[in-house]
Amino acid sequence: MELRIVLVLFDICSYTLSQNIFYFVNQSKTFDEAQQYCRENYTDLATLSGQADMEELFRLDNFTYTTSAWIGLKKSGSKRWRWALADPEFYKEGETEYRNWAPNEEAVFLDFEDCVMMDSSGQFYSTYCFTIRSFMCYDGEYSAEDILSEEVSILILFSLLGQGDNNQKYVLVNEAKSWRDAQSYCRQHHTELVSMRNEDENLQIQQLIPAGHYVYIGLFKDNYVWSDNSMSSFRNWDSNQPDGSGECVTQLLRDDRLWDVQTCSTHQPFFCYALRKKRQILKIAVKSHQEVSDLQLKTAIMAKLQQKLKELGMAFYTKLEWRMTTNGRV
Repeated sequence: MELRIVLVLFDICSYTLSQNIFYFVNQSKTFDEAQQYCRENYTDLATLSGQADMEELFRLDNFTYTTSAWIGLKKSGSKRWRWALADPEFYKEGETEYRNWAPNEEAVFLDFEDCVMMDSSGQFYSTYCFTIRSFMCYDGEYSAEDILSEEVSILILFSLLGQGDNNQKYVLVNEAKSWRDAQSYCRQHHTELVSMRNEDENLQIQQLIPAGHYVYIGLFKDNYVWSDNSMSSFRNWDSNQPDGSGECVTQLLRDDRLWDVQTCSTHQPFFCYALRKKRQILKIAVKSHQEVSDLQLKTAIMAKLQQKLKELGMAFYTKLEWRMTTNGRV
């Protein structure tokens, strides 16, 4: 039977991908004044959830004459453990809370032991962040947004969506670095210091660690919170920061583009954000021996797509519908 290639269009009617739109406000205000302004005129002070947000922020071209500006991060409350990989789509419910502390480790946490190392048995130990040691990077390749924003064949789409956890790559780096330098290395050469979501991933990672060795992983502790109460764990500190010289965080706007702390009463410009929602049509090339308008085939394809999107743990909701021509064909 001749192989037919049919172009099928899904109309994603309720595709609500939330994405921050950033605004630079050239008014000199304290942190609290800037926060109030952003909440009255936009959504809040800028929350940065990863490198993509950083790139979006620096696409603005109206702050070249200033050296720094407030973002929405501020020191507050007690320290808590977080995974460095901040993408919320990476985690399903409860997975950000995965820990495998060594026996009695939680009872002896010390001040300033704000980073974590893991041994070859998979157990976690808190440690000082400036100690130099080997580390484990995570190397990710695909994201849900990447998949939904391209024209791909249905076979390729199924392949990408189906890879899930099997597509993970864990990279042991046998170079001695501090936790912060290890994170910079992972961000430059891979994705991030490794996160663990469950026992299966712990087992995969511990098998890469030589017996008797300890390596840095992406778990760290701090007491900084976002103005909009976002749970984003993304941090982009300058060297030796935060140094205790202030409680509010400013984005440096020169070459390094890192973060610094200042006293919250300092007057400077600031970044706000507002939410943008996106509606999108996804075009897919379907290879099939059957007529694509066949009800069983349409049902099977739709069920497969919906299941794979669900497995991705996407934080937004989608409604997939077949787009039909006037004569009733797909």
